[in-house]
Amino acid sequence: MTARSRSPLAEAATVHMRGALLSYRALFTWLNPLGYVSSRIVRPIGMAIAFTSLSSYYGEGGGRMLVGASLLAGAGAVLYGMALSVGNERLFGTLDTWLASPQHKLGAIVQRAVPHVADGFIGGLCTYLICCLLYGTMPIPLLLFSVLLVVAVVSSVGFSLSLAAVALIIEDVFVGPNAAELALMIFSGTLVPQGRLPAGLREVSEIFPLTRVMSIVDDQLARRAWSSGTMLAEIGVAAVWFAVSSALVSLAVRRASARTQVD
Repeated sequence: MTARSRSPLAEAATVHMRGALLSYRALFTWLNPLGYVSSRIVRPIGMAIAFTSLSSYYGEGGGRMLVGASLLAGAGAVLYGMALSVGNERLFGTLDTWLASPQHKLGAIVQRAVPHVADGFIGGLCTYLICCLLYGTMPIPLLLFSVLLVVAVVSSVGFSLSLAAVALIIEDVFVGPNAAELALMIFSGTLVPQGRLPAGLREVSEIFPLTRVMSIVDDQLARRAWSSGTMLAEIGVAAVWFAVSSALVSLAVRRASARTQVD
């Protein structure tokens, strides 16, 4: 098929992917073998080993923690990636130029999310497989884990989009993702089971992504049937986060643009 015979949809997809990859190459300081391996492979695997070992030591099921930490590794890549996809514009001195460009800002940020979704899937899958090998167990089947990981990283996009808005306002780009990762550790059920939270915080956990994914994990580990409605509920929460975060991005772009004009 020649370039002239390609459909408009295929051409748009090609342009979209090219833009996403170019932004990934341009804006990430860890785009080298050592930086990538340390931040995207070694760190999440180390966290998974630490939490799984602690869980086993205190008599809790290490399998649940292994799965949860692996899902968190995938979501974490999206959190930091989305924040830095905007925050590094300021670090590299290109924020003013980007804000002044005619490109639709929300569309540009969503475009930049694509490599981080793929990156999160790879990181989460590597964490799961390596930890399963180290501990000599596979708590849930690989196919099911892969499906849940895809849902987890995609579900994290809407939540992470709010971090892009924060990065437009706060100069320290790591404040947002660090706080968001801590919130997911506590409220998503990945590292702290929802039932172990104080009563007043259990309702809060319902608004966070991954909570329903971990509910499916719990059902699978307990050999209970899980409902497809749980998966749809996770997608619904992701959609709400996307809508709210889109509004935050619009407000943050206006504020950042106005501040740039004043400066």
